[in-house]
Amino acid sequence: MHMNNALVGKRIKRLRLKNKMTREELAEAANISVSFIYEIETGKKGFSVWTLRRLTEALKVDPDYIIYADEQEDSEEAIARRKQVACYDNLVHLQKLLTEAMAELSEVIDS
Repeated sequence: MHMNNALVGKRIKRLRLKNKMTREELAEAANISVSFIYEIETGKKGFSVWTLRRLTEALKVDPDYIIYADEQEDSEEAIARRKQVACYDNLVHLQKLLTEAMAELSEVIDS
């Protein structure tokens, strides 16, 4: 199987930024050099399974995402869709909390 180094590098960079890490912080956490992180993120170099393991542990992500994620997952539409789902999940959670709070308030009023 051939990895697309450019796509893999973009995913790693996006995950690093999402985790609010500098290249230096990721390099230290993964025990690899900063220059190697740069080469990976820019798609200039591939890496071994051992490096993948260290990167995924440092980035707190499943290795499958870095290797197999669909290119469509990186599209603006996919990102917007994931944001909508997250927003909906937050609303459902908020509704549950409000329902519980209203039930507790009702008990206080009734007693």
